[in-house]
Amino acid sequence: MMTNPAAAMRMLITYSICIPVAIIVGWILTNPLDYGSLGFILMVLALIISPVFIKWHYPIMVFGLAFPVYLFFLIGRPPCWQVVVLLSLGIAVVERMMNSDRQFLRVPSMTWPLLFTLAVMGFTMALTGGTGLHTLGGEVGGGKKYVSAIIGVLTYFALTSRRIPREHWKFYIGLYFLSALPQFISDFPRLPQPLTFINYLFPPAAESSGEGFGGGIARYGSVAASAIALFFFLLARHGLRGIFTFKRPYRAPLLFLLLGLSLLGGYRGLIITNFMILFMLFFFEGLHRTRVLLVAILAVILAGSLLVPFARLLPPTLQRSLAFLPLPLSAQARLEAEGSTEWRLQIWRDLWPKVPGYLLLGKGYLLQAEDFQYFGQGGLVNSAAATMDQSNTSFGVTGDYHSGPLSILIPFGLWGGLAFLWVTLAGLRVLYRNFRYGDPELRTINAFLLAWYIQRCLTFFFVFGGFEADIFLFMRTVGFSLALNGGICRPQPRATEAQPFPRPPQPLPA
Repeated sequence: MMTNPAAAMRMLITYSICIPVAIIVGWILTNPLDYGSLGFILMVLALIISPVFIKWHYPIMVFGLAFPVYLFFLIGRPPCWQVVVLLSLGIAVVERMMNSDRQFLRVPSMTWPLLFTLAVMGFTMALTGGTGLHTLGGEVGGGKKYVSAIIGVLTYFALTSRRIPREHWKFYIGLYFLSALPQFISDFPRLPQPLTFINYLFPPAAESSGEGFGGGIARYGSVAASAIALFFFLLARHGLRGIFTFKRPYRAPLLFLLLGLSLLGGYRGLIITNFMILFMLFFFEGLHRTRVLLVAILAVILAGSLLVPFARLLPPTLQRSLAFLPLPLSAQARLEAEGSTEWRLQIWRDLWPKVPGYLLLGKGYLLQAEDFQYFGQGGLVNSAAATMDQSNTSFGVTGDYHSGPLSILIPFGLWGGLAFLWVTLAGLRVLYRNFRYGDPELRTINAFLLAWYIQRCLTFFFVFGGFEADIFLFMRTVGFSLALNGGICRPQPRATEAQPFPRPPQPLPA
């Protein structure tokens, strides 16, 4: 039997690579793991799965944007979304270089403000002492916020590297929203061996006290985040018209159940933002012009009348979430909510006078060695830390200002504020035009993305926000809308009436 020389050569090359790698990996596994040996094993695994990632990098990236996993085996323990964005964008750039048909979606109205934002961050970084990556051996810290903000901007370019096929848009909506469901794992306590690796992938949330409803105000923020992920998916996929329908009677009770589970986090802002989204969707879908408006008003009045007599009987966590309403709540829930509000207002009062000093050149995110002496101060609400100068506490030093405008103006000055305002207005224009002129089949998801974006802008500028984290959320929303719609939608030209044919010229009289 005659052998195939090409097949024999491929087999020889395969064995010559796999056998030495298997021997090296086996020898490494017999010794205690360190970063060097663990990195080699991860490199081998990455080579094995690289064909799968190269082919399916875009859906993997969309899934990883909200997947709540921290890659503890990498230096700095980056979240999953940062790694998948960099890998997917790198593969997309290589594909564009090798194939001219692989075109990025071109939206200059978004590209220019994003490039200006990157330039502002780059100049500020250069003029204030560099990146400050303490995890890479630097003597200063604070660089992780630079990394988070820069990769947040790059998320837009990774999402607009291709258009989502129209026949797969339902699949990508599921990837985009439902990947956040495992967040509830972070509210579990420390797990014993051999399940400890789960705590490395999903770090336990600091706010879960584990005391339950009966022993104080326990806040289960990760459970609330999982409920909100499914809540958003229902609104984006079906809209209010598709949820409150007699054909699917289970959707409306499920929506209210998820809205109740979101109260387990104890966040007052969360319930406010959810109702803001519902209110805007009600108008975007045109329900205010139907008889549903009267039904909605009666439902709100009925819910309020039932809530007043039973408010004090609710669990303390739910009472804290409803503390912004004039309800007869327990003194513990009311005092803790008011103390948190006063502490946040104190931060703003102490830091706003320092803004004029950073208008021309921002402070940046760099942390010097002497700044670490403030760590651990200012983290207690309803204590003496709430009355001290918050600009000298760990929150003021590390840039956790709990205010969107402060998180831009102090690190990046007036130029950063102008850049971010330009970016948000450009993104709002994109989402509005896609909602107004987009495909009717995508009107539900476009309405939800616009409602969420408006809500997030209002919350960022007036309630709570952080530039290094919110720039990722804004760009993720705008980039996903452009990928779904294939760019910015424009109004279709109206059909013009047929013009009559001109009469033939009449000959002049003799």
